[in-house]
Amino acid sequence: MSTGGRFVYGLCVRGLDGVEELSAPGEAGDGHIAVHVRQATGPPPPPAPTDTQRGIRVLADGRTLVVDRLRGTATFYGPALTPDVLAHPYLAPVATIFNRWAGRETFHSGAFVQGGRAWAVVGPRTAGKSSLLATLAARDVPVVADDILVVDGNHVYAGPRCVDLRQPVPGTGQPGRLVRAGDRVRVALPPIEPRVPLGGWIFLRWGGAVELTRVPGSVLLARLAGQRSWPRLPSDPAALLTIGALPAWDLTRPRDWSALVATHRVVEGTLDAQRVAGGVR
Repeated sequence: MSTGGRFVYGLCVRGLDGVEELSAPGEAGDGHIAVHVRQATGPPPPPAPTDTQRGIRVLADGRTLVVDRLRGTATFYGPALTPDVLAHPYLAPVATIFNRWAGRETFHSGAFVQGGRAWAVVGPRTAGKSSLLATLAARDVPVVADDILVVDGNHVYAGPRCVDLRQPVPGTGQPGRLVRAGDRVRVALPPIEPRVPLGGWIFLRWGGAVELTRVPGSVLLARLAGQRSWPRLPSDPAALLTIGALPAWDLTRPRDWSALVATHRVVEGTLDAQRVAGGVR
């Protein structure tokens, strides 16, 4: 049955027809969760902790987000949000809570595709995650997501078709437009399959040279357990063990635009060697 929704972050979203960064309307499938995103101008309900059915959260800008699992709704209270900010960043908290309710894990992470699999790029804010992903996109590497990664078993879901940068990446020639009240430069991404197998993890570090260092499985599992969204909600230990068994690296590189191409080459070579040596275990 057609929902008229738009696929993003493992959701089939209604109410955002004017948001061009989301996929075209189509049939729900591959486990997409139906959610109706709405805006309201009346007084919001008082804040309340997020449990397994409902949550009321005051956002950093003073707006209130009410999420209701049974009704399948996410309602923003406050001044009207424009389509560019609904695509990112305001859809992110909706995606994280509804996916966590569904038993999936979500992380502050981007991802790109190499060898038919998605490789998560994890790092705190200002770690250069979006700049790296924009550079990969300029080299025709498919980008799965810029900021939020939804993991469902051994697959991940595509995010909005954009990367938001604090400043353009020199030398890529990527057209961009100012969004989020002029605070970001948005680079458009081409369409991608809504669901991609997960290959492994790359953690970003700043340092003096470009190098990849393998992360032991026990360290990776602890990192993922500590970095998942909404940790107070229950997680499936078996699911964490599955994603924690994937290969992972720390990626160190200089804080220098000129190092981005070399970084891509090192990453590409390492992931190709991983595939030749036996692929994802």
